[in-house]
Amino acid sequence: MKYLYLFICILFLTTCKKEKYSIQNLNGNSITVMGHGGMGFESLYPLNSAEGILNCLNLGADGSEMDIQMTKDSVMVLFHDQDLSETTNLKGNIHSLNWSEIKDAYYTISPYQGFTISTLDDLLASVKNVHDYSFSFDCKLYKREDQELFEETFIRTLQKVIEKYNLENNVYIESQSQEFINRYKSYYPDMRLFIYTENFAKGLDFAKSKSLYGIFISTKYVTKEEIKLAHDNNLRVAIWGITSEKGNIESIKKNPDIIQTDKLRHLLKELDR
Repeated sequence: MKYLYLFICILFLTTCKKEKYSIQNLNGNSITVMGHGGMGFESLYPLNSAEGILNCLNLGADGSEMDIQMTKDSVMVLFHDQDLSETTNLKGNIHSLNWSEIKDAYYTISPYQGFTISTLDDLLASVKNVHDYSFSFDCKLYKREDQELFEETFIRTLQKVIEKYNLENNVYIESQSQEFINRYKSYYPDMRLFIYTENFAKGLDFAKSKSLYGIFISTKYVTKEEIKLAHDNNLRVAIWGITSEKGNIESIKKNPDIIQTDKLRHLLKELDR
């Protein structure tokens, strides 16, 4: 019986032994750990809430991804959905409403009832030692008739907030729109711009042609070999869509530069943070 117990203990210790990783990337062979919209899906906080993002940073993450939209009166707001009615007590598109019409909105879906929407400015002002963190801004544009003018205003407004907090070297800009990325680069060529793509080859071609900072892609659409190819072309790779502990481990092994995860606690533990 004593030997059986000893065998079980050895087996337990062996199976629980954490894997060692040999990370090779353009980020000093270290992975920047970010929460997806703060603490990710299935947390106690809604995506993009100030509470979720602050909790993410307090846990020890390097930073957080967040979705950015702009109101009619040019206030940058943290929110994902196209219409407020999808998750809050209000309705309408953020870009067609003034901040004064949105500021009292609160989430109505379970379990997030009562949480409110935050502006980017208020969120950054509440982060202690804000320059210790990195932030990835997923720019949600949602088509309008005056798209070109809207995007120009969006870029200049977002950049004002970034410059207000001297975060030019702490921010990544993501967008699915090649036109938007082109426009942003024409105004602010030194910003760290990522093309958000579902097709690695197309994303790679565009990023190379525009000398972007990198590619933003779901982990299910990219391989370790493709990330190596991006690195060979001096392009960083940020991956997302990680919803399990297994997904964290598989993503680490691909050697990305940035991981945005929904399983933040596990990823921090796996990387000894």
